[in-house]
Amino acid sequence: MRRVASIVVGLAIAACNSKQPEPAGVGPYVFGRSTLAGIHDGVCQPTDLDDGRKATWCFTLPPIKVGKRIAEVDAYYLGSEKTAPLIELQLKVRGCVEDEADRWMRERFGPPIETKSTREYWKNSFLWAAAFLPSEPGRCLIRFLPLSENAEIERIKQK
Repeated sequence: MRRVASIVVGLAIAACNSKQPEPAGVGPYVFGRSTLAGIHDGVCQPTDLDDGRKATWCFTLPPIKVGKRIAEVDAYYLGSEKTAPLIELQLKVRGCVEDEADRWMRERFGPPIETKSTREYWKNSFLWAAAFLPSEPGRCLIRFLPLSENAEIERIKQK
């Protein structure tokens, strides 16, 4: 009986100490897994990134709910092949309530690593995120990038 009790206690301690896995994306958009082949709805067209690389921009994708608001989704993939990896996800929240968007981000990604007047930044092992609360009156923009996109992350921070 003591052995069973110690096993139960051990399992309970392990459950309390186990961390939830860090999110690597939002909804069906996961860095390191999502590719252009996964886009079935929406419009995709070639684009040039600021650093000269070729990419594919997909828009009018199925919306994602941010708090109680609907966010338009834009996704950027590096290249034009079906295997092109996701390199940025943007959520554009119209009629944004800043506190609601902030709560939504904190529930998923924890507290921000840095806060400025209208910006908050998050980072985990998989991604970096910036929330512009608001980006313009009545609108919030939330951007997600994989950590491999260092130059773009720095460019966003400098804006």
